[in-house]
Amino acid sequence: MTTRRAPLPEKEDGLLHEQRRSRRPNTAGVLHRPRVGRRLGGVAVGIARFVGADTRVVRGLWLLSLPLSFGLTLFGYGLLWLLLPSGPAASTTR
Repeated sequence: MTTRRAPLPEKEDGLLHEQRRSRRPNTAGVLHRPRVGRRLGGVAVGIARFVGADTRVVRGLWLLSLPLSFGLTLFGYGLLWLLLPSGPAASTTR
């Protein structure tokens, strides 16, 4: 005996829950600071890998936002450096 659920109510954008869920980015990974490819703390590399962007783009946007936010992004970078876990060690087995 199977019961059918009624579809979830629509929100302001007119999409059902399933349709809205399919618009989310496919990020199966975990947000962490990888041990390989770091420049300073690995925050930019971790964010770039998490969202699927190029590392240079993330670093460039961070550098552009630094003077515009009067250094507030520097505080955010340091906070993420402290809070994000370091990724697993690189495996040397083939």
